[in-house]
Amino acid sequence: MRQLSAEQISTRVLYVLIAVIVLLFGAFFLIGFDIPYDEDPTFNAPLFTDAVLIFIYILVLATVGITAYAVYRSIRGRDKTSDTINNIPAAKIAGFTAGLTVVCLLLTFLFGSSEPVMVNGVKYSDAFWLKATDMFINTASVLLLVAVCGVVFGLSGYSRKINLKK
Repeated sequence: MRQLSAEQISTRVLYVLIAVIVLLFGAFFLIGFDIPYDEDPTFNAPLFTDAVLIFIYILVLATVGITAYAVYRSIRGRDKTSDTINNIPAAKIAGFTAGLTVVCLLLTFLFGSSEPVMVNGVKYSDAFWLKATDMFINTASVLLLVAVCGVVFGLSGYSRKINLKK
């Protein structure tokens, strides 16, 4: 395993994940999908619902763990000479991005709506999860808008015009 490049490992992991996902979702939709829900027969209670949920939980936990490990390794192995790469302030950009993400998450949670919503004909009123949902949707929207603005600014050539005037 150590003799493989990062790209080869990544490709193999991707193929394994795709195979497991195809098999799991194939089983979900093809085996016992039409079993009626006991409390309300108008809804389905697929046989493999628990397996899909457990797989999703495992993927989320693995992703969070791998991300935390990658951040730890990156911070631990970083030297100050890589703050600027090809005259691009990489450390400042990374710090600004991390700070913007944290600030967006905090502000969108604080200002998020906790107004009850109707879900499958039932009023859902858990304030924390309503605010958390708003937080993720609004933060993703803000960060996407900032990314689009950054791309437009980069393509405009305006920053290069500023540097030429100096």
